[in-house]
Amino acid sequence: MRSVLSISIPPKKLKVLKKKAENNGMTVSAYVLRMIDEEDHMISEEELLKDLRQGEKDLANGNYRTMGPDDAIEDFLPIKK
Repeated sequence: MRSVLSISIPPKKLKVLKKKAENNGMTVSAYVLRMIDEEDHMISEEELLKDLRQGEKDLANGNYRTMGPDDAIEDFLPIKK
């Protein structure tokens, strides 16, 4: 069963939201639900900064390797599934 959510949104933001939904071939409701689902797969700014700082340390210490033509990106990055 679905529930109805009513929100107050400024006209300019509603126009942007409708345009983004339309550009993706979706209703506004479907677009908002998709954005909520996508947020679950995003890392936080804190996690990103932590990874970047660790990468800088690794690079400075010579702890890196170059990706070759037969390598897969998954072998180099911890990708969340």
